[in-house]
Amino acid sequence: MTSAPPGYVSGGGAPAGGASGGGVSGGGVSLAEAVQAAHEEGQEFGASVARDAPALWLEAVLARKPRMPSDLEARLLQGSALPIDYLLHDEVRHALRRGFWDALERTRR
Repeated sequence: MTSAPPGYVSGGGAPAGGASGGGVSGGGVSLAEAVQAAHEEGQEFGASVARDAPALWLEAVLARKPRMPSDLEARLLQGSALPIDYLLHDEVRHALRRGFWDALERTRR
């Protein structure tokens, strides 16, 4: 019961390697900036999931925190506008997940 709701299509992020309004593009970007951008992308993705998902499904996902359903994590990474070089850093992937959880927690309140 922790996979995405039927018919859910991610509205957050752009295809891998693509550009989005708040994304980080190419060279000259520090790791700290990439982490900040990743957190913002995670929040956008989490808000999108929270907006489209049934309340019971959200509660089930939140109950399993910090374990993120693999299909959601895959969509989060694949939909990121960050270059792959940054996604290879643990800090960046952690910021994506943290942003996702922050957005889900906000909807719970």
